[in-house]
Amino acid sequence: MRKITGLCLLAGATLLGGCDDDASGGKELFPPKPECSGADIVAFQGMPTQVISKLEIGAASDGFDLDGDGDPDNKLAAVASLAKSAIDDSFKNYSIVIPIEFFDLMSGGADECVKFAIYLGAYVTDADADGKKAFIDKGDCNDTLADGAAIKPGATEDETNLVDDDCDGKADENAQNVASTNTTDADGDGFSPATGDCDDRVGKGAALKPGGVEICGDGLDNDCDGVADRSVDGSGNVTACSPYDPGKADIYLDKLSFVQGTTNQPIITFRDGTISASGELLAGPSLFSVAIPVTDGITLDLKISGATITGQVSGSGPTMTIKNGHLGGVIDAKTADTIRGLTVEQIGLLPENSLLDATFANLLGPLLALPKAAKKVTDKYTGCRTPDIDVDGDGLEAFCDTDPNDEIKVVDVCIDGDGTEVKDMPGMECSSAQKNGKNRFPDGISVELNFETVSVKSIKPPRT
Repeated sequence: MRKITGLCLLAGATLLGGCDDDASGGKELFPPKPECSGADIVAFQGMPTQVISKLEIGAASDGFDLDGDGDPDNKLAAVASLAKSAIDDSFKNYSIVIPIEFFDLMSGGADECVKFAIYLGAYVTDADADGKKAFIDKGDCNDTLADGAAIKPGATEDETNLVDDDCDGKADENAQNVASTNTTDADGDGFSPATGDCDDRVGKGAALKPGGVEICGDGLDNDCDGVADRSVDGSGNVTACSPYDPGKADIYLDKLSFVQGTTNQPIITFRDGTISASGELLAGPSLFSVAIPVTDGITLDLKISGATITGQVSGSGPTMTIKNGHLGGVIDAKTADTIRGLTVEQIGLLPENSLLDATFANLLGPLLALPKAAKKVTDKYTGCRTPDIDVDGDGLEAFCDTDPNDEIKVVDVCIDGDGTEVKDMPGMECSSAQKNGKNRFPDGISVELNFETVSVKSIKPPRT
């Protein structure tokens, strides 16, 4: 299966298209809905702007009835606890910042045409390119171009230069981390290196001192807590420069939020939403894509087709937010096959395997209670399971490990609902096969995400 290592950011420039009814007479599960009348979606011209402040895989009962059988669909609920810590940590470190911008929204009450775009935010910075980012716990304490590259966590402390070189919140401590004995207040801010000043340089350090007010976005450690653009109160709550502080943050967007070659055409859009008189938002189906960094250098590129969003709209105008939000849809085989480089021993996922392999050729399939393939399939290939959602309506597809008894747990045969077999070939994995110019294997695993939003001050174009 395809191997993607390193950083996989937002989904590519082309949205997943809906599949037309195929020759077998199958009916598409998520037919595209026409765009409603209203303003065009052009980035930075909408209002209000929000950011998702909470995201988690929901319980089984939270799922949408995607296949119309009367029961909720959310197979990924079985691994919600495994994913929770990674998602929570990514929010705490601002690795996941997902702004939302609404367009042509009425000031209150029912609205028959609701449009919005979902972006990937690029919140944390490394302006001085020293490999350390500001804003985050244990991050850079000087992210300025002036002299920040030499100042970073892990740097060697100079005991004579009056500045905190290693970002521990103290200037000029010795190799044993004993505070400086220098009691001279060179910058006149009332503190010396001996009393905790992290920058006592004349002309530079007067605004940096213990108890100083952190200035969001200046790249400096104004309060001498060891991190630039971040403060934490006694309860551990971030009190400066949090993108989730309602109405206070400016959030820059990642350029991968936009269709390639454009600077204002979002990739992820919902163009057919409504808000009821009671404030219930309904939008979709569309495509939702978010990159979830789970370890250094590895990002889970979560792409959900047939995505539907519901939620309770609270407030109006600039302060509007979404509470009790739900996003449901399907992770198809091709997407699952690109999620690679992770180690989750509980589900048999190793770096050399994809999520598709772990699901249909290893432990995750039974854990998710995915059914074994039909007898006519397992009579030929015993190691086959099916997803739970038949997206293209031609019968559930099957994904097989043709030798389930060996140590190589990979999917190497994909079987379409019409019975067509596609085997892995050099340079092409079966999950990438196409039919009539479209993804041949759109069936997938149901997922539901719970979310909430808070308002933001503004969204801004990508930093140059």
